[in-house]
Amino acid sequence: MSILSFLLQALASYIAIAAFLIVLNVQPKMLVPSGVLGMFVWLFYLLLEGPTNVIIATFLAAIIGSSISQIMSTLLKTPSVIFSLAILAPLVPGYRAYMTTTYFVSGEHSQAMANITTVLTLALVIPIGMASGTVLLRVYRSIQGRLADTKG
Repeated sequence: MSILSFLLQALASYIAIAAFLIVLNVQPKMLVPSGVLGMFVWLFYLLLEGPTNVIIATFLAAIIGSSISQIMSTLLKTPSVIFSLAILAPLVPGYRAYMTTTYFVSGEHSQAMANITTVLTLALVIPIGMASGTVLLRVYRSIQGRLADTKG
């Protein structure tokens, strides 16, 4: 991927995520941090998709995005659901689901079955990754708290 393509992906993802959050009536002051988080998750996904595959890239992007969203919600004193929506927007396999429907309608059932398997797998991987990110962050904070207790 070229630098120009990467920058265009970043800009397009930010605009799309911010527009999605505007439709959901998110507070205007949260549009920039949420949009930046969603853009980061999308770019992280794009960087991982090449060397791995779509499922692993989605899972890892969901974990990282979820962890960062928990941190941002604490720092900005905002419910984490706003940042979770910004993570979901770029990871949901809407185009793949659309293509699955197209394959079914056009009679390409083998291609449709292959696509629907991927769509369903991604539909499971996203919430599992988001939950894993939250759990990992809580474990990290717990370990950090215990270490602070033993030192002090």
